[in-house]
Amino acid sequence: MTSERRPPGTAGTDGPPTTPAAAPAPGTPVRPSTPVPVTARARATAWQAGRTLALFARPAWALALVGAVALATVFVLLGRWQYSRHEAKVERRDRVEASWAATVVPLSELLPRPGTRLAGSSEWRPVAATGRYESRGTVLVRNRPLAGAAGYEVLVPLRLDSGALLLVDRGWLPAGATARRPDVVPPPPEGPVTLVVRLRPGEPPASGPWPQGQALRIDLDRIGRGLTGPVHRAYGVLDTESPRPGTAPTPLPRPDVGLGPHLAYAVQWWGFAAVALVVPFVAAGREVRRRSPAAAPPARQGGVGAAGPVPSADGQVAEHER
Repeated sequence: MTSERRPPGTAGTDGPPTTPAAAPAPGTPVRPSTPVPVTARARATAWQAGRTLALFARPAWALALVGAVALATVFVLLGRWQYSRHEAKVERRDRVEASWAATVVPLSELLPRPGTRLAGSSEWRPVAATGRYESRGTVLVRNRPLAGAAGYEVLVPLRLDSGALLLVDRGWLPAGATARRPDVVPPPPEGPVTLVVRLRPGEPPASGPWPQGQALRIDLDRIGRGLTGPVHRAYGVLDTESPRPGTAPTPLPRPDVGLGPHLAYAVQWWGFAAVALVVPFVAAGREVRRRSPAAAPPARQGGVGAAGPVPSADGQVAEHER
């Protein structure tokens, strides 16, 4: 039995009528069934990257790259140096804040003997001490500015009940009319006193003579040689004293624990290092683009995967391939 041929668009016995696909309008471009595997732009970019890297095989460009790497290394090291300074300031800030918030303990708990050195973690810790000031051993520490004004710090030995001496920094005085010493040095309280001081290690020695009763640094060994009795290996910055005198030097402020700009400087140096490494490649890429209209590679010949002539980096077809 032969099947009956039906014209297009008529219904069959077992389904609705079908509509034939519309033919494309004349002049409408037909999309290819398979995409082009490699575009001209991609091949041009790959060619340019290869030419850029090949440029560094030349002596002048290789020397420029080595110089950029050396400069970047210096910048990285400078950044690490600034970052280490930042870390040191963070550590000092944390230590000062922890010590400032610590409770007052007896002096003997942190400095049991005059020869005991102050631990780094105990700097600025508050301690209580009792004794008598020995005002005849007062030392004026020179070149101690405060709020932009020149002045002195007043260092007075305290004879403890144990017989040892603790140097106490009682505060700051402005320079006098001649700037060689303060006009007036308030005397410390007489008789027994009870103090709360914050401990600090001695300062490194300084060479050179200075006037009698003055010093340039709080050098505990040098100052101690002019006193009678053992001297503790730390001094105290006065916090409170009882009884309170009628006049006294200006109390020293809390130490500055600001972090400064070191972290920002470190980031800047590391940014300079990145720029130093990028600049040679940017310059080489520009050099390749400048030469590309006369040096672009020929297009692949015919075939299914042919993609036509290779454009330069700005999308223009090389002159010799038109």
